[in-house]
Amino acid sequence: MKAFITASIDEKSLARLKTHMDVHVEDWKKTKHIFFDGDAFAKRIQEEGCDVLVVEADLVQKEVLENCGLTMVGACRGDPVNVDVELATKMGIPVFYTPARNAEAVADLTLCFMLMIARNVFNAVSFVKGKREQFDNAGDYLKMYESMTGVELFDRTVGIVGFGAIGQRVAQRVRAFGSRVLAYDPFVPDSVYQEFGAEKADLDTVLSEADFLTIHVPDIPETKDMIGAREIGLLKDGVYFINTGRAATVVEDPLYEACVSGKIKAAAFDVFWKEPVQPDDRFVSLPHVIATPHIGGASHDVVTHQSSIMCDCIEAWINKRRPRFLANPDVFR
Repeated sequence: MKAFITASIDEKSLARLKTHMDVHVEDWKKTKHIFFDGDAFAKRIQEEGCDVLVVEADLVQKEVLENCGLTMVGACRGDPVNVDVELATKMGIPVFYTPARNAEAVADLTLCFMLMIARNVFNAVSFVKGKREQFDNAGDYLKMYESMTGVELFDRTVGIVGFGAIGQRVAQRVRAFGSRVLAYDPFVPDSVYQEFGAEKADLDTVLSEADFLTIHVPDIPETKDMIGAREIGLLKDGVYFINTGRAATVVEDPLYEACVSGKIKAAAFDVFWKEPVQPDDRFVSLPHVIATPHIGGASHDVVTHQSSIMCDCIEAWINKRRPRFLANPDVFR
């Protein structure tokens, strides 16, 4: 066997793979190239004589699957949306993927956002770094101090919409601060809520009782616009709103109106309806909104996580065991 790897992979996992097969690596983050052209990608794989393919961003479609004699395909993503899984299944080719590869990183950023907007950290840092007049009296200083006085996570209710790998890790983190956790996810069994110390609730209850609301649902047709004007109307006045999931989950106009009116006291967004987010985006200009350019998974450790998960799947298949993360289980006999 020989593997063609365009995903980022760490040295430890690379060494593991080399005990099973020859390996050729063209890390897309180093080559700065993504294969969108199926014919060009197929030709490149054929040139290397590879039958195992591991990608991160490249498209693995008909041209690649039908012409390269592949025995395995791995997609270092939470969902192998860049792979024609249906065709791979018809051809008997297993497709592995790496859910939760960035769960720790996104949960960390979510908690960071919560603390920053709860304690007015961004405004406080901007105040200190900005040009300003010296305080003439204690009254001016007290006015500044009061404007930056925030709230604690302790004894607040954190509402989590989407209780998969990321939502579960957010629950772990905020419970350490003494928060109550309410979560909504119709696809998660009751045992998972119990394991992570969260109260299971319907969506309306989570929205209406949360002091901090954070979004962690996948980007699928069923979740598009799931939080619209009616749902935003259920939010507490003065709620803190965080979205490190997908912008399409929330209807843009009523969310903006809630931010402007003060119904949402402060917000933090890592995802936007048009990306990359621009300085003139209307949310970016709001003083009580923190905006970052989709950096939730921008952790060096994500490479370690995805590499380990992918190696586990490949080794399981080689040893005739069912891989933990197999997108097309019908190919396993």
